[in-house]
Amino acid sequence: MRVIIVTQTFPPRFGGMQSVMSALAKNFSKTIATFVLPDHNIPESHPIRSYKIKFNFSKFPKFLRPLIKKIKLKKILKKDDIIICDSWKSLNAIPNTNNKVVMLAHGQEYLSKSKKKKINKLLKKVSIVISSSNYTKNIFLNICKFPENKIHVIPPTYELENDKIKIHNKSSNKKDLILTTISRLEERKGFLPVIKAFKYLIEKKSINNFTWSIYGDGYLKEKINKQIDYYKLNKYIKIKNFVNEVSKEQILLNSNLFIMPSYKVKNSIEGFGISYIEAAKFSVPSISGVDGGVLDAVVNNETGWNVNTLNEKELENVIFEAINNQTKRNRFGKNARQLFIKKFSSDKVFRKFMAAISNSS
Repeated sequence: MRVIIVTQTFPPRFGGMQSVMSALAKNFSKTIATFVLPDHNIPESHPIRSYKIKFNFSKFPKFLRPLIKKIKLKKILKKDDIIICDSWKSLNAIPNTNNKVVMLAHGQEYLSKSKKKKINKLLKKVSIVISSSNYTKNIFLNICKFPENKIHVIPPTYELENDKIKIHNKSSNKKDLILTTISRLEERKGFLPVIKAFKYLIEKKSINNFTWSIYGDGYLKEKINKQIDYYKLNKYIKIKNFVNEVSKEQILLNSNLFIMPSYKVKNSIEGFGISYIEAAKFSVPSISGVDGGVLDAVVNNETGWNVNTLNEKELENVIFEAINNQTKRNRFGKNARQLFIKKFSSDKVFRKFMAAISNSS
């Protein structure tokens, strides 16, 4: 048996799906011959090239790539090969075959019904679907004709290993609590409502002992900076650049609270929320929203707070409690770490992925 990954998303490009697909390729390559057909070249110097993964690049214009990949697959496919696609779009590159085809489903790609007919036609090639959350499964079934018993909900946390890390006491006597967000700067991540909530809480002198560091970049950066300036919150809130994995770990080790109450904006929504689990790994509780798949990642009043981001009073109350209730914050952080070990660590989710493939007909 070999695994052949057909994907439009892969390093060295950045993003959640790029990380998911590279983590799957790395995990498979440890025990199974693994081939990857990405949309672009990967430099020899990139760390992924050190793994036992064979790459077949498609250096062609975008509209030709599915056809070229399909021709290549016809040449290399063996009868017991398993094909894994990063989304329904990559099914365009799959030839008609009796091979087992696994498709990943993430979330917002199924919010619009405009491509319903095309998706359902391509799904005839698929053996099983791996859904990133229960929310994704439900919206997938809303527009797709596919057997529910062939859909497996598996969190996409394949790269988050349960390392032996030393979590220091989050109850340290630091002057300020350290609030953290690591994310693309987009409207749906909840930055603007949170900044407004901070403004009111500080005016009422309900909070003042915090710093909020936002690590990331994106189209909303200028608007966020303007709102910080307008409310005179520069003392409390700083936007910083994206960070690498080593720096990210150190940042989360020193954080008291992860704050990203995402919400649905048109057809943009959080399919799962890997960032919350990255924080949980380091015993950091989260403030999340209530839209999309985040309810699978953050358990309300156990590992953090789920809040209706657009309800100003509710958001203010949650932020107030998260900052001022140290006992609850520490308990949620410990719970988050335990849930990560039990349910979200890479060994757990990859084992579930392998079982889903092995048990499917």
